[in-house]
Amino acid sequence: MTTLTFVTPPPGLAARRFELLTEQGDGVYTLSALDTPGVEMLVLDPGRWVPGYSPAIPSSDLARIGAEDTDPLVLVVASVRAGGVHANLMAPVLVHPDTGAAVQSVLDGQGLDLRRTLVTA
Repeated sequence: MTTLTFVTPPPGLAARRFELLTEQGDGVYTLSALDTPGVEMLVLDPGRWVPGYSPAIPSSDLARIGAEDTDPLVLVVASVRAGGVHANLMAPVLVHPDTGAAVQSVLDGQGLDLRRTLVTA
């Protein structure tokens, strides 16, 4: 178990503290809110699911989590809907690997998909 603390809540949520749970060991995780039972997000390791995903991360977002001199863990929020599994590549979650400080970074102007289909049903 790893606890993540968002410096500001992810968009649309009030929760800031989440438990990162490994689902299947394939780069699939669940973020489960510690202070708001029942609030969960599916997140993926883009290195396993989106070959070549290498967005330009704003230095201001790295500074918000204290990761100016370290590589953050990068996760993308996924959704399972009719038609398959989709990932939001435009707003990755950045996590400081030592402290668990996290931020959801909105990457406008990079041509990244808001809903990239990863698996079709």
